[in-house]
Amino acid sequence: MSGNKSVLGNFLRARRAHVRPVDVGLHPADGRRVSGLKREEVAMLADISVEYYIRLEQGRGADPSTKVVRALARALNLDDVCVEYVNRLTGRVDEQRRMIPPEKTYIMRELLDTWAHIPAYITDGNLDIVAVNELMHSLSAGAISPGANAVVVHFAPENKRQIVNWEELAARGVATLRFLGDRSSARYDEIVRELSADQDFMKLWELHQVARPSDFDSHLRLDGIGEIQMRVHNFEVPSLPFHTMTTQSPKPGFEVLTTNSGARETAFA
Repeated sequence: MSGNKSVLGNFLRARRAHVRPVDVGLHPADGRRVSGLKREEVAMLADISVEYYIRLEQGRGADPSTKVVRALARALNLDDVCVEYVNRLTGRVDEQRRMIPPEKTYIMRELLDTWAHIPAYITDGNLDIVAVNELMHSLSAGAISPGANAVVVHFAPENKRQIVNWEELAARGVATLRFLGDRSSARYDEIVRELSADQDFMKLWELHQVARPSDFDSHLRLDGIGEIQMRVHNFEVPSLPFHTMTTQSPKPGFEVLTTNSGARETAFA
């Protein structure tokens, strides 16, 4: 769990930097040199010692108790998703990681292929694509395929150019990867290393934001076609923790067009 302690420390430090004193009822004197909270202020708000809080940020000492986690949530304005993330880092939530048996992958692919008019795919906790139907594969010009990673696909140069709201969706995808990702797996480390070569990814990764998969709109501007707006829906897979099924449909007034060159559609949960 020592690695998780370091991750927890970085998370707390990043969250502290983004909470303004006024957000938590503090009114510091003029001339303050930092925009976020000071360590002493977090400790005071959480009713813990400054020394203990410093150890938490440094990744040292005992894991915080449930009571301390709740107190830190109040002090740092953490939402339920952040609290769940912290509880997983401290080992209080069983992550229940499961691999999909090969026969189940085949069944899921057959199921998705019955949706002839609904682009769909399924990702695991690292946002690797484990199943995709033909329509989604064709719409993405093959970019969304089993074994590919949805966040890596989104950071492809073509997507940066074609997706109008790329920055918004990139922030969402990075936060989802941090929340769902299996930090104990070599694959997770491989994905982060690959993406770390991209400065846009690193700026978002260093924010330490976390998010559950949620619905969103993707707005594309394609050469020779024009603008397409897609509504993206995400559904948790109850029998497979940390897996997400993603479907896409055109917003009213827009039509899905598939060309020989294709469009690398937004591809993360």
